[in-house]
Amino acid sequence: MKQYDVIIVGARVSGSSLAILLGQQGKSILLIDKAAFPSDTLSTHHMSHVNYLERLGVLEEVEATGLRKIERMRTHIGESFVEGPRSAYTIIPKRDHLDHVLLEKAKKEPTVEVWEQTSVRELLWENDRVTGVVTENRSGHASKVEGEWVVGADGKHSNIAHWVGAEEYQSHKPLRPVLYGYYEGINPLPKPTTEIFLHEGRIGFLFPMEEGRDCLGLEIHPEEFKSMMKHPEERFEAMYKELYGMDERMAGAIRIGKIVGTPGMPNHFRQAYGRGWALIGDAGHSKDPSTGLGINDAFMQSFLLAEALEQEDVESALKTFQQKRDEQLLPGFQLTIDYIRSLRKWTTNEVALFQAMAANPMVWNKLVPNLADHLKEESKDIPLLHGSVQMEAESFGYKPQ
Repeated sequence: MKQYDVIIVGARVSGSSLAILLGQQGKSILLIDKAAFPSDTLSTHHMSHVNYLERLGVLEEVEATGLRKIERMRTHIGESFVEGPRSAYTIIPKRDHLDHVLLEKAKKEPTVEVWEQTSVRELLWENDRVTGVVTENRSGHASKVEGEWVVGADGKHSNIAHWVGAEEYQSHKPLRPVLYGYYEGINPLPKPTTEIFLHEGRIGFLFPMEEGRDCLGLEIHPEEFKSMMKHPEERFEAMYKELYGMDERMAGAIRIGKIVGTPGMPNHFRQAYGRGWALIGDAGHSKDPSTGLGINDAFMQSFLLAEALEQEDVESALKTFQQKRDEQLLPGFQLTIDYIRSLRKWTTNEVALFQAMAANPMVWNKLVPNLADHLKEESKDIPLLHGSVQMEAESFGYKPQ
C-alpha cells in the first residue's frame, strides 16, 4: 500500500493550490478528483486578490486568455448609480481555465501525484485516526492509499466532512437562489467595471471577463427559482433586461452555453481539523455567493493550512489554523448574511434618498468614513449594505489611516 505525507481530495482551487504549496515544501502528495480537467464548476468567478496567483507562480498564465483588469466598481439602485476605483485590480476567469492552470502547476512539482477521474469511496481508520482513503477509478478498480494526513477539499457537500463527523457552527440555511451565464456582445462601459444592480429585492451582477465576453449573474427570490428553471434561458434574460440600461446593452448579445443555477448555498463553518484530517475551501466554510468572496477564501485557507502542515507540532498548528481561518472569514460571513437578509424592494423614498446622495459627492465624503470604520482592514474590498446605500469604502476615495 503506497503511503503519502498528505492525500488531498478535490483538485480545484483549494486542493490544487494546497498541493502546489506542499509540493514546494518537498512533501509527497496525492491529489485526487472525480472530474477530468479542464472542466467547469459552479462559481462566484470573482478574484479580487490576484496576489495569491502571483505567489503560486500562475498569474501570467491565468491572465493569458486576455482577461481584462477590472479597476472600477459601479452599484445601481433604480436609475441611479455610484462608481469609483478599486484599491487593486480584479480578474474574472472561467473556472475550467483557472482550475486547469492550477492543476497543471501542481503536476510539475516532483513530489505531487495526480489521479483524475477517481472517486474516494471511504476513509481508512486506525482507532479514531484517519490513515488513508479507498479510491475507485473510472474502470472500477479500487485502491487503498495511506497518508499521514487526509485533506478534504471536496466542496460544500464534502464526503470527507461527513465521514469524519465535522461539527457545523454559525449555520444558516440557504438564503437565495443564484443563476449565471456567459454572454458575448454586451455593450460595454468605457472602462472594465464590476457592476451590481439592486432591483426589486434581487441582485444582478455583471463581471467583465475577456474582451467581448461577460459573466451575467442574478440572485433572485426563493419563490422564483422553480418557475425560473422551467425555462431558465428565457426567464433569466427577461429578468436581466429589467435592470437599468441592460435591455439596450444586451440587444446584440449572444449567450454561450447554458444558464447555470442553484437553489442556494449553505452557510456555515465546519470544524477544520481532527486526528489525521483537515478541511479547506467550501468543505470547511461555505456562504452565499453575493459578496463574491469564495475563490479568495479558498486560497487563503490553502496558504494557512500549508503553513500549519509545515510545523513540527502539527496538532497545535492546526488549532491555530482554525483560529486564523475563523478570525479572517467571520466578518465577511456575518456581513454576507446581514446583506442578503436586508435585501427587499426599495421604497420610493429610499430610492429618492439614494438618488440625492449619489448626485452629491460632498454627502458621500461625509458618509464613507463613518461606514468604513465598521470594516476591518482585510475586509475593505467587500461590498456592503448600510441602510439604503451599498458601496465599497475605497471606491469613494476614503482610505483608512
